Amino acid sequence: MTIYLDEYKTFDTTQELNYNISQHEKTHTSQLNATCRSVLRFIARYSVKYSGASHLKAQTIADALDVSDRTVRRVLKRLEALFIIKRIVRIRPKSGGHGANIIQILPFVSERLSEREVDVKACQATDKAADSEYEPLYKRDTYTYVLESAGERNNIPEVLHTVLSPFYRGANLRKYVGIVFRAKTPKIRLESHADEFKACISDCIRRYKNGSIVNLDGYMYAAVRKLSRNLFIGVV
Repeated sequence: MTIYLDEYKTFDTTQELNYNISQHEKTHTSQLNATCRSVLRFIARYSVKYSGASHLKAQTIADALDVSDRTVRRVLKRLEALFIIKRIVRIRPKSGGHGANIIQILPFVSERLSEREVDVKACQATDKAADSEYEPLYKRDTYTYVLESAGERNNIPEVLHTVLSPFYRGANLRKYVGIVFRAKTPKIRLESHADEFKACISDCIRRYKNGSIVNLDGYMYAAVRKLSRNLFIGVV
């Protein structure tokens, strides 16, 4: 069963997934050789059911593409370094120990845009029918188990509650809390960069409300991830 992959989706539709793959390849033409492109496209084919997320072993990719396991691992490191994918270590629930990595294909972020901006075209590629703010993109997020059994105000970090609660309640509020935590670099603390995160999230919501973007979920994920990445680079 791989239903848990629904928690790690990064896109709403296959069209949006394909658009972002295309943008990654165009942007990194000189950095992605034929093997890199083959690995990326193989991952993409396995990331359709849960758009942007798959559960793959390096050896599985190697066998399918007839290359070495070492080559695949080297390619995965390069794709991570270019912020095209993110690997998440999964612990086996019964036996413990590391299982196959969850691989997320990340939204394309244009380096030509400002600090917190992402490529609006990627958001506009999303099927509007699946974009209702009343239809949660993520069925269960990192904090759902806690929030369902206690008051939202006491379980959501103050930074996020302050900026999100004026617009969202209940399931929608939990959804956007989950998106922020999935996009954020683990070593970056919200409390230490409260102003930056508030500004970033407020900007996303403002753009969504005035119609500048269509897909708030994907836009916010990419914007928070880029902000978090840049903050991390700045503190290392």
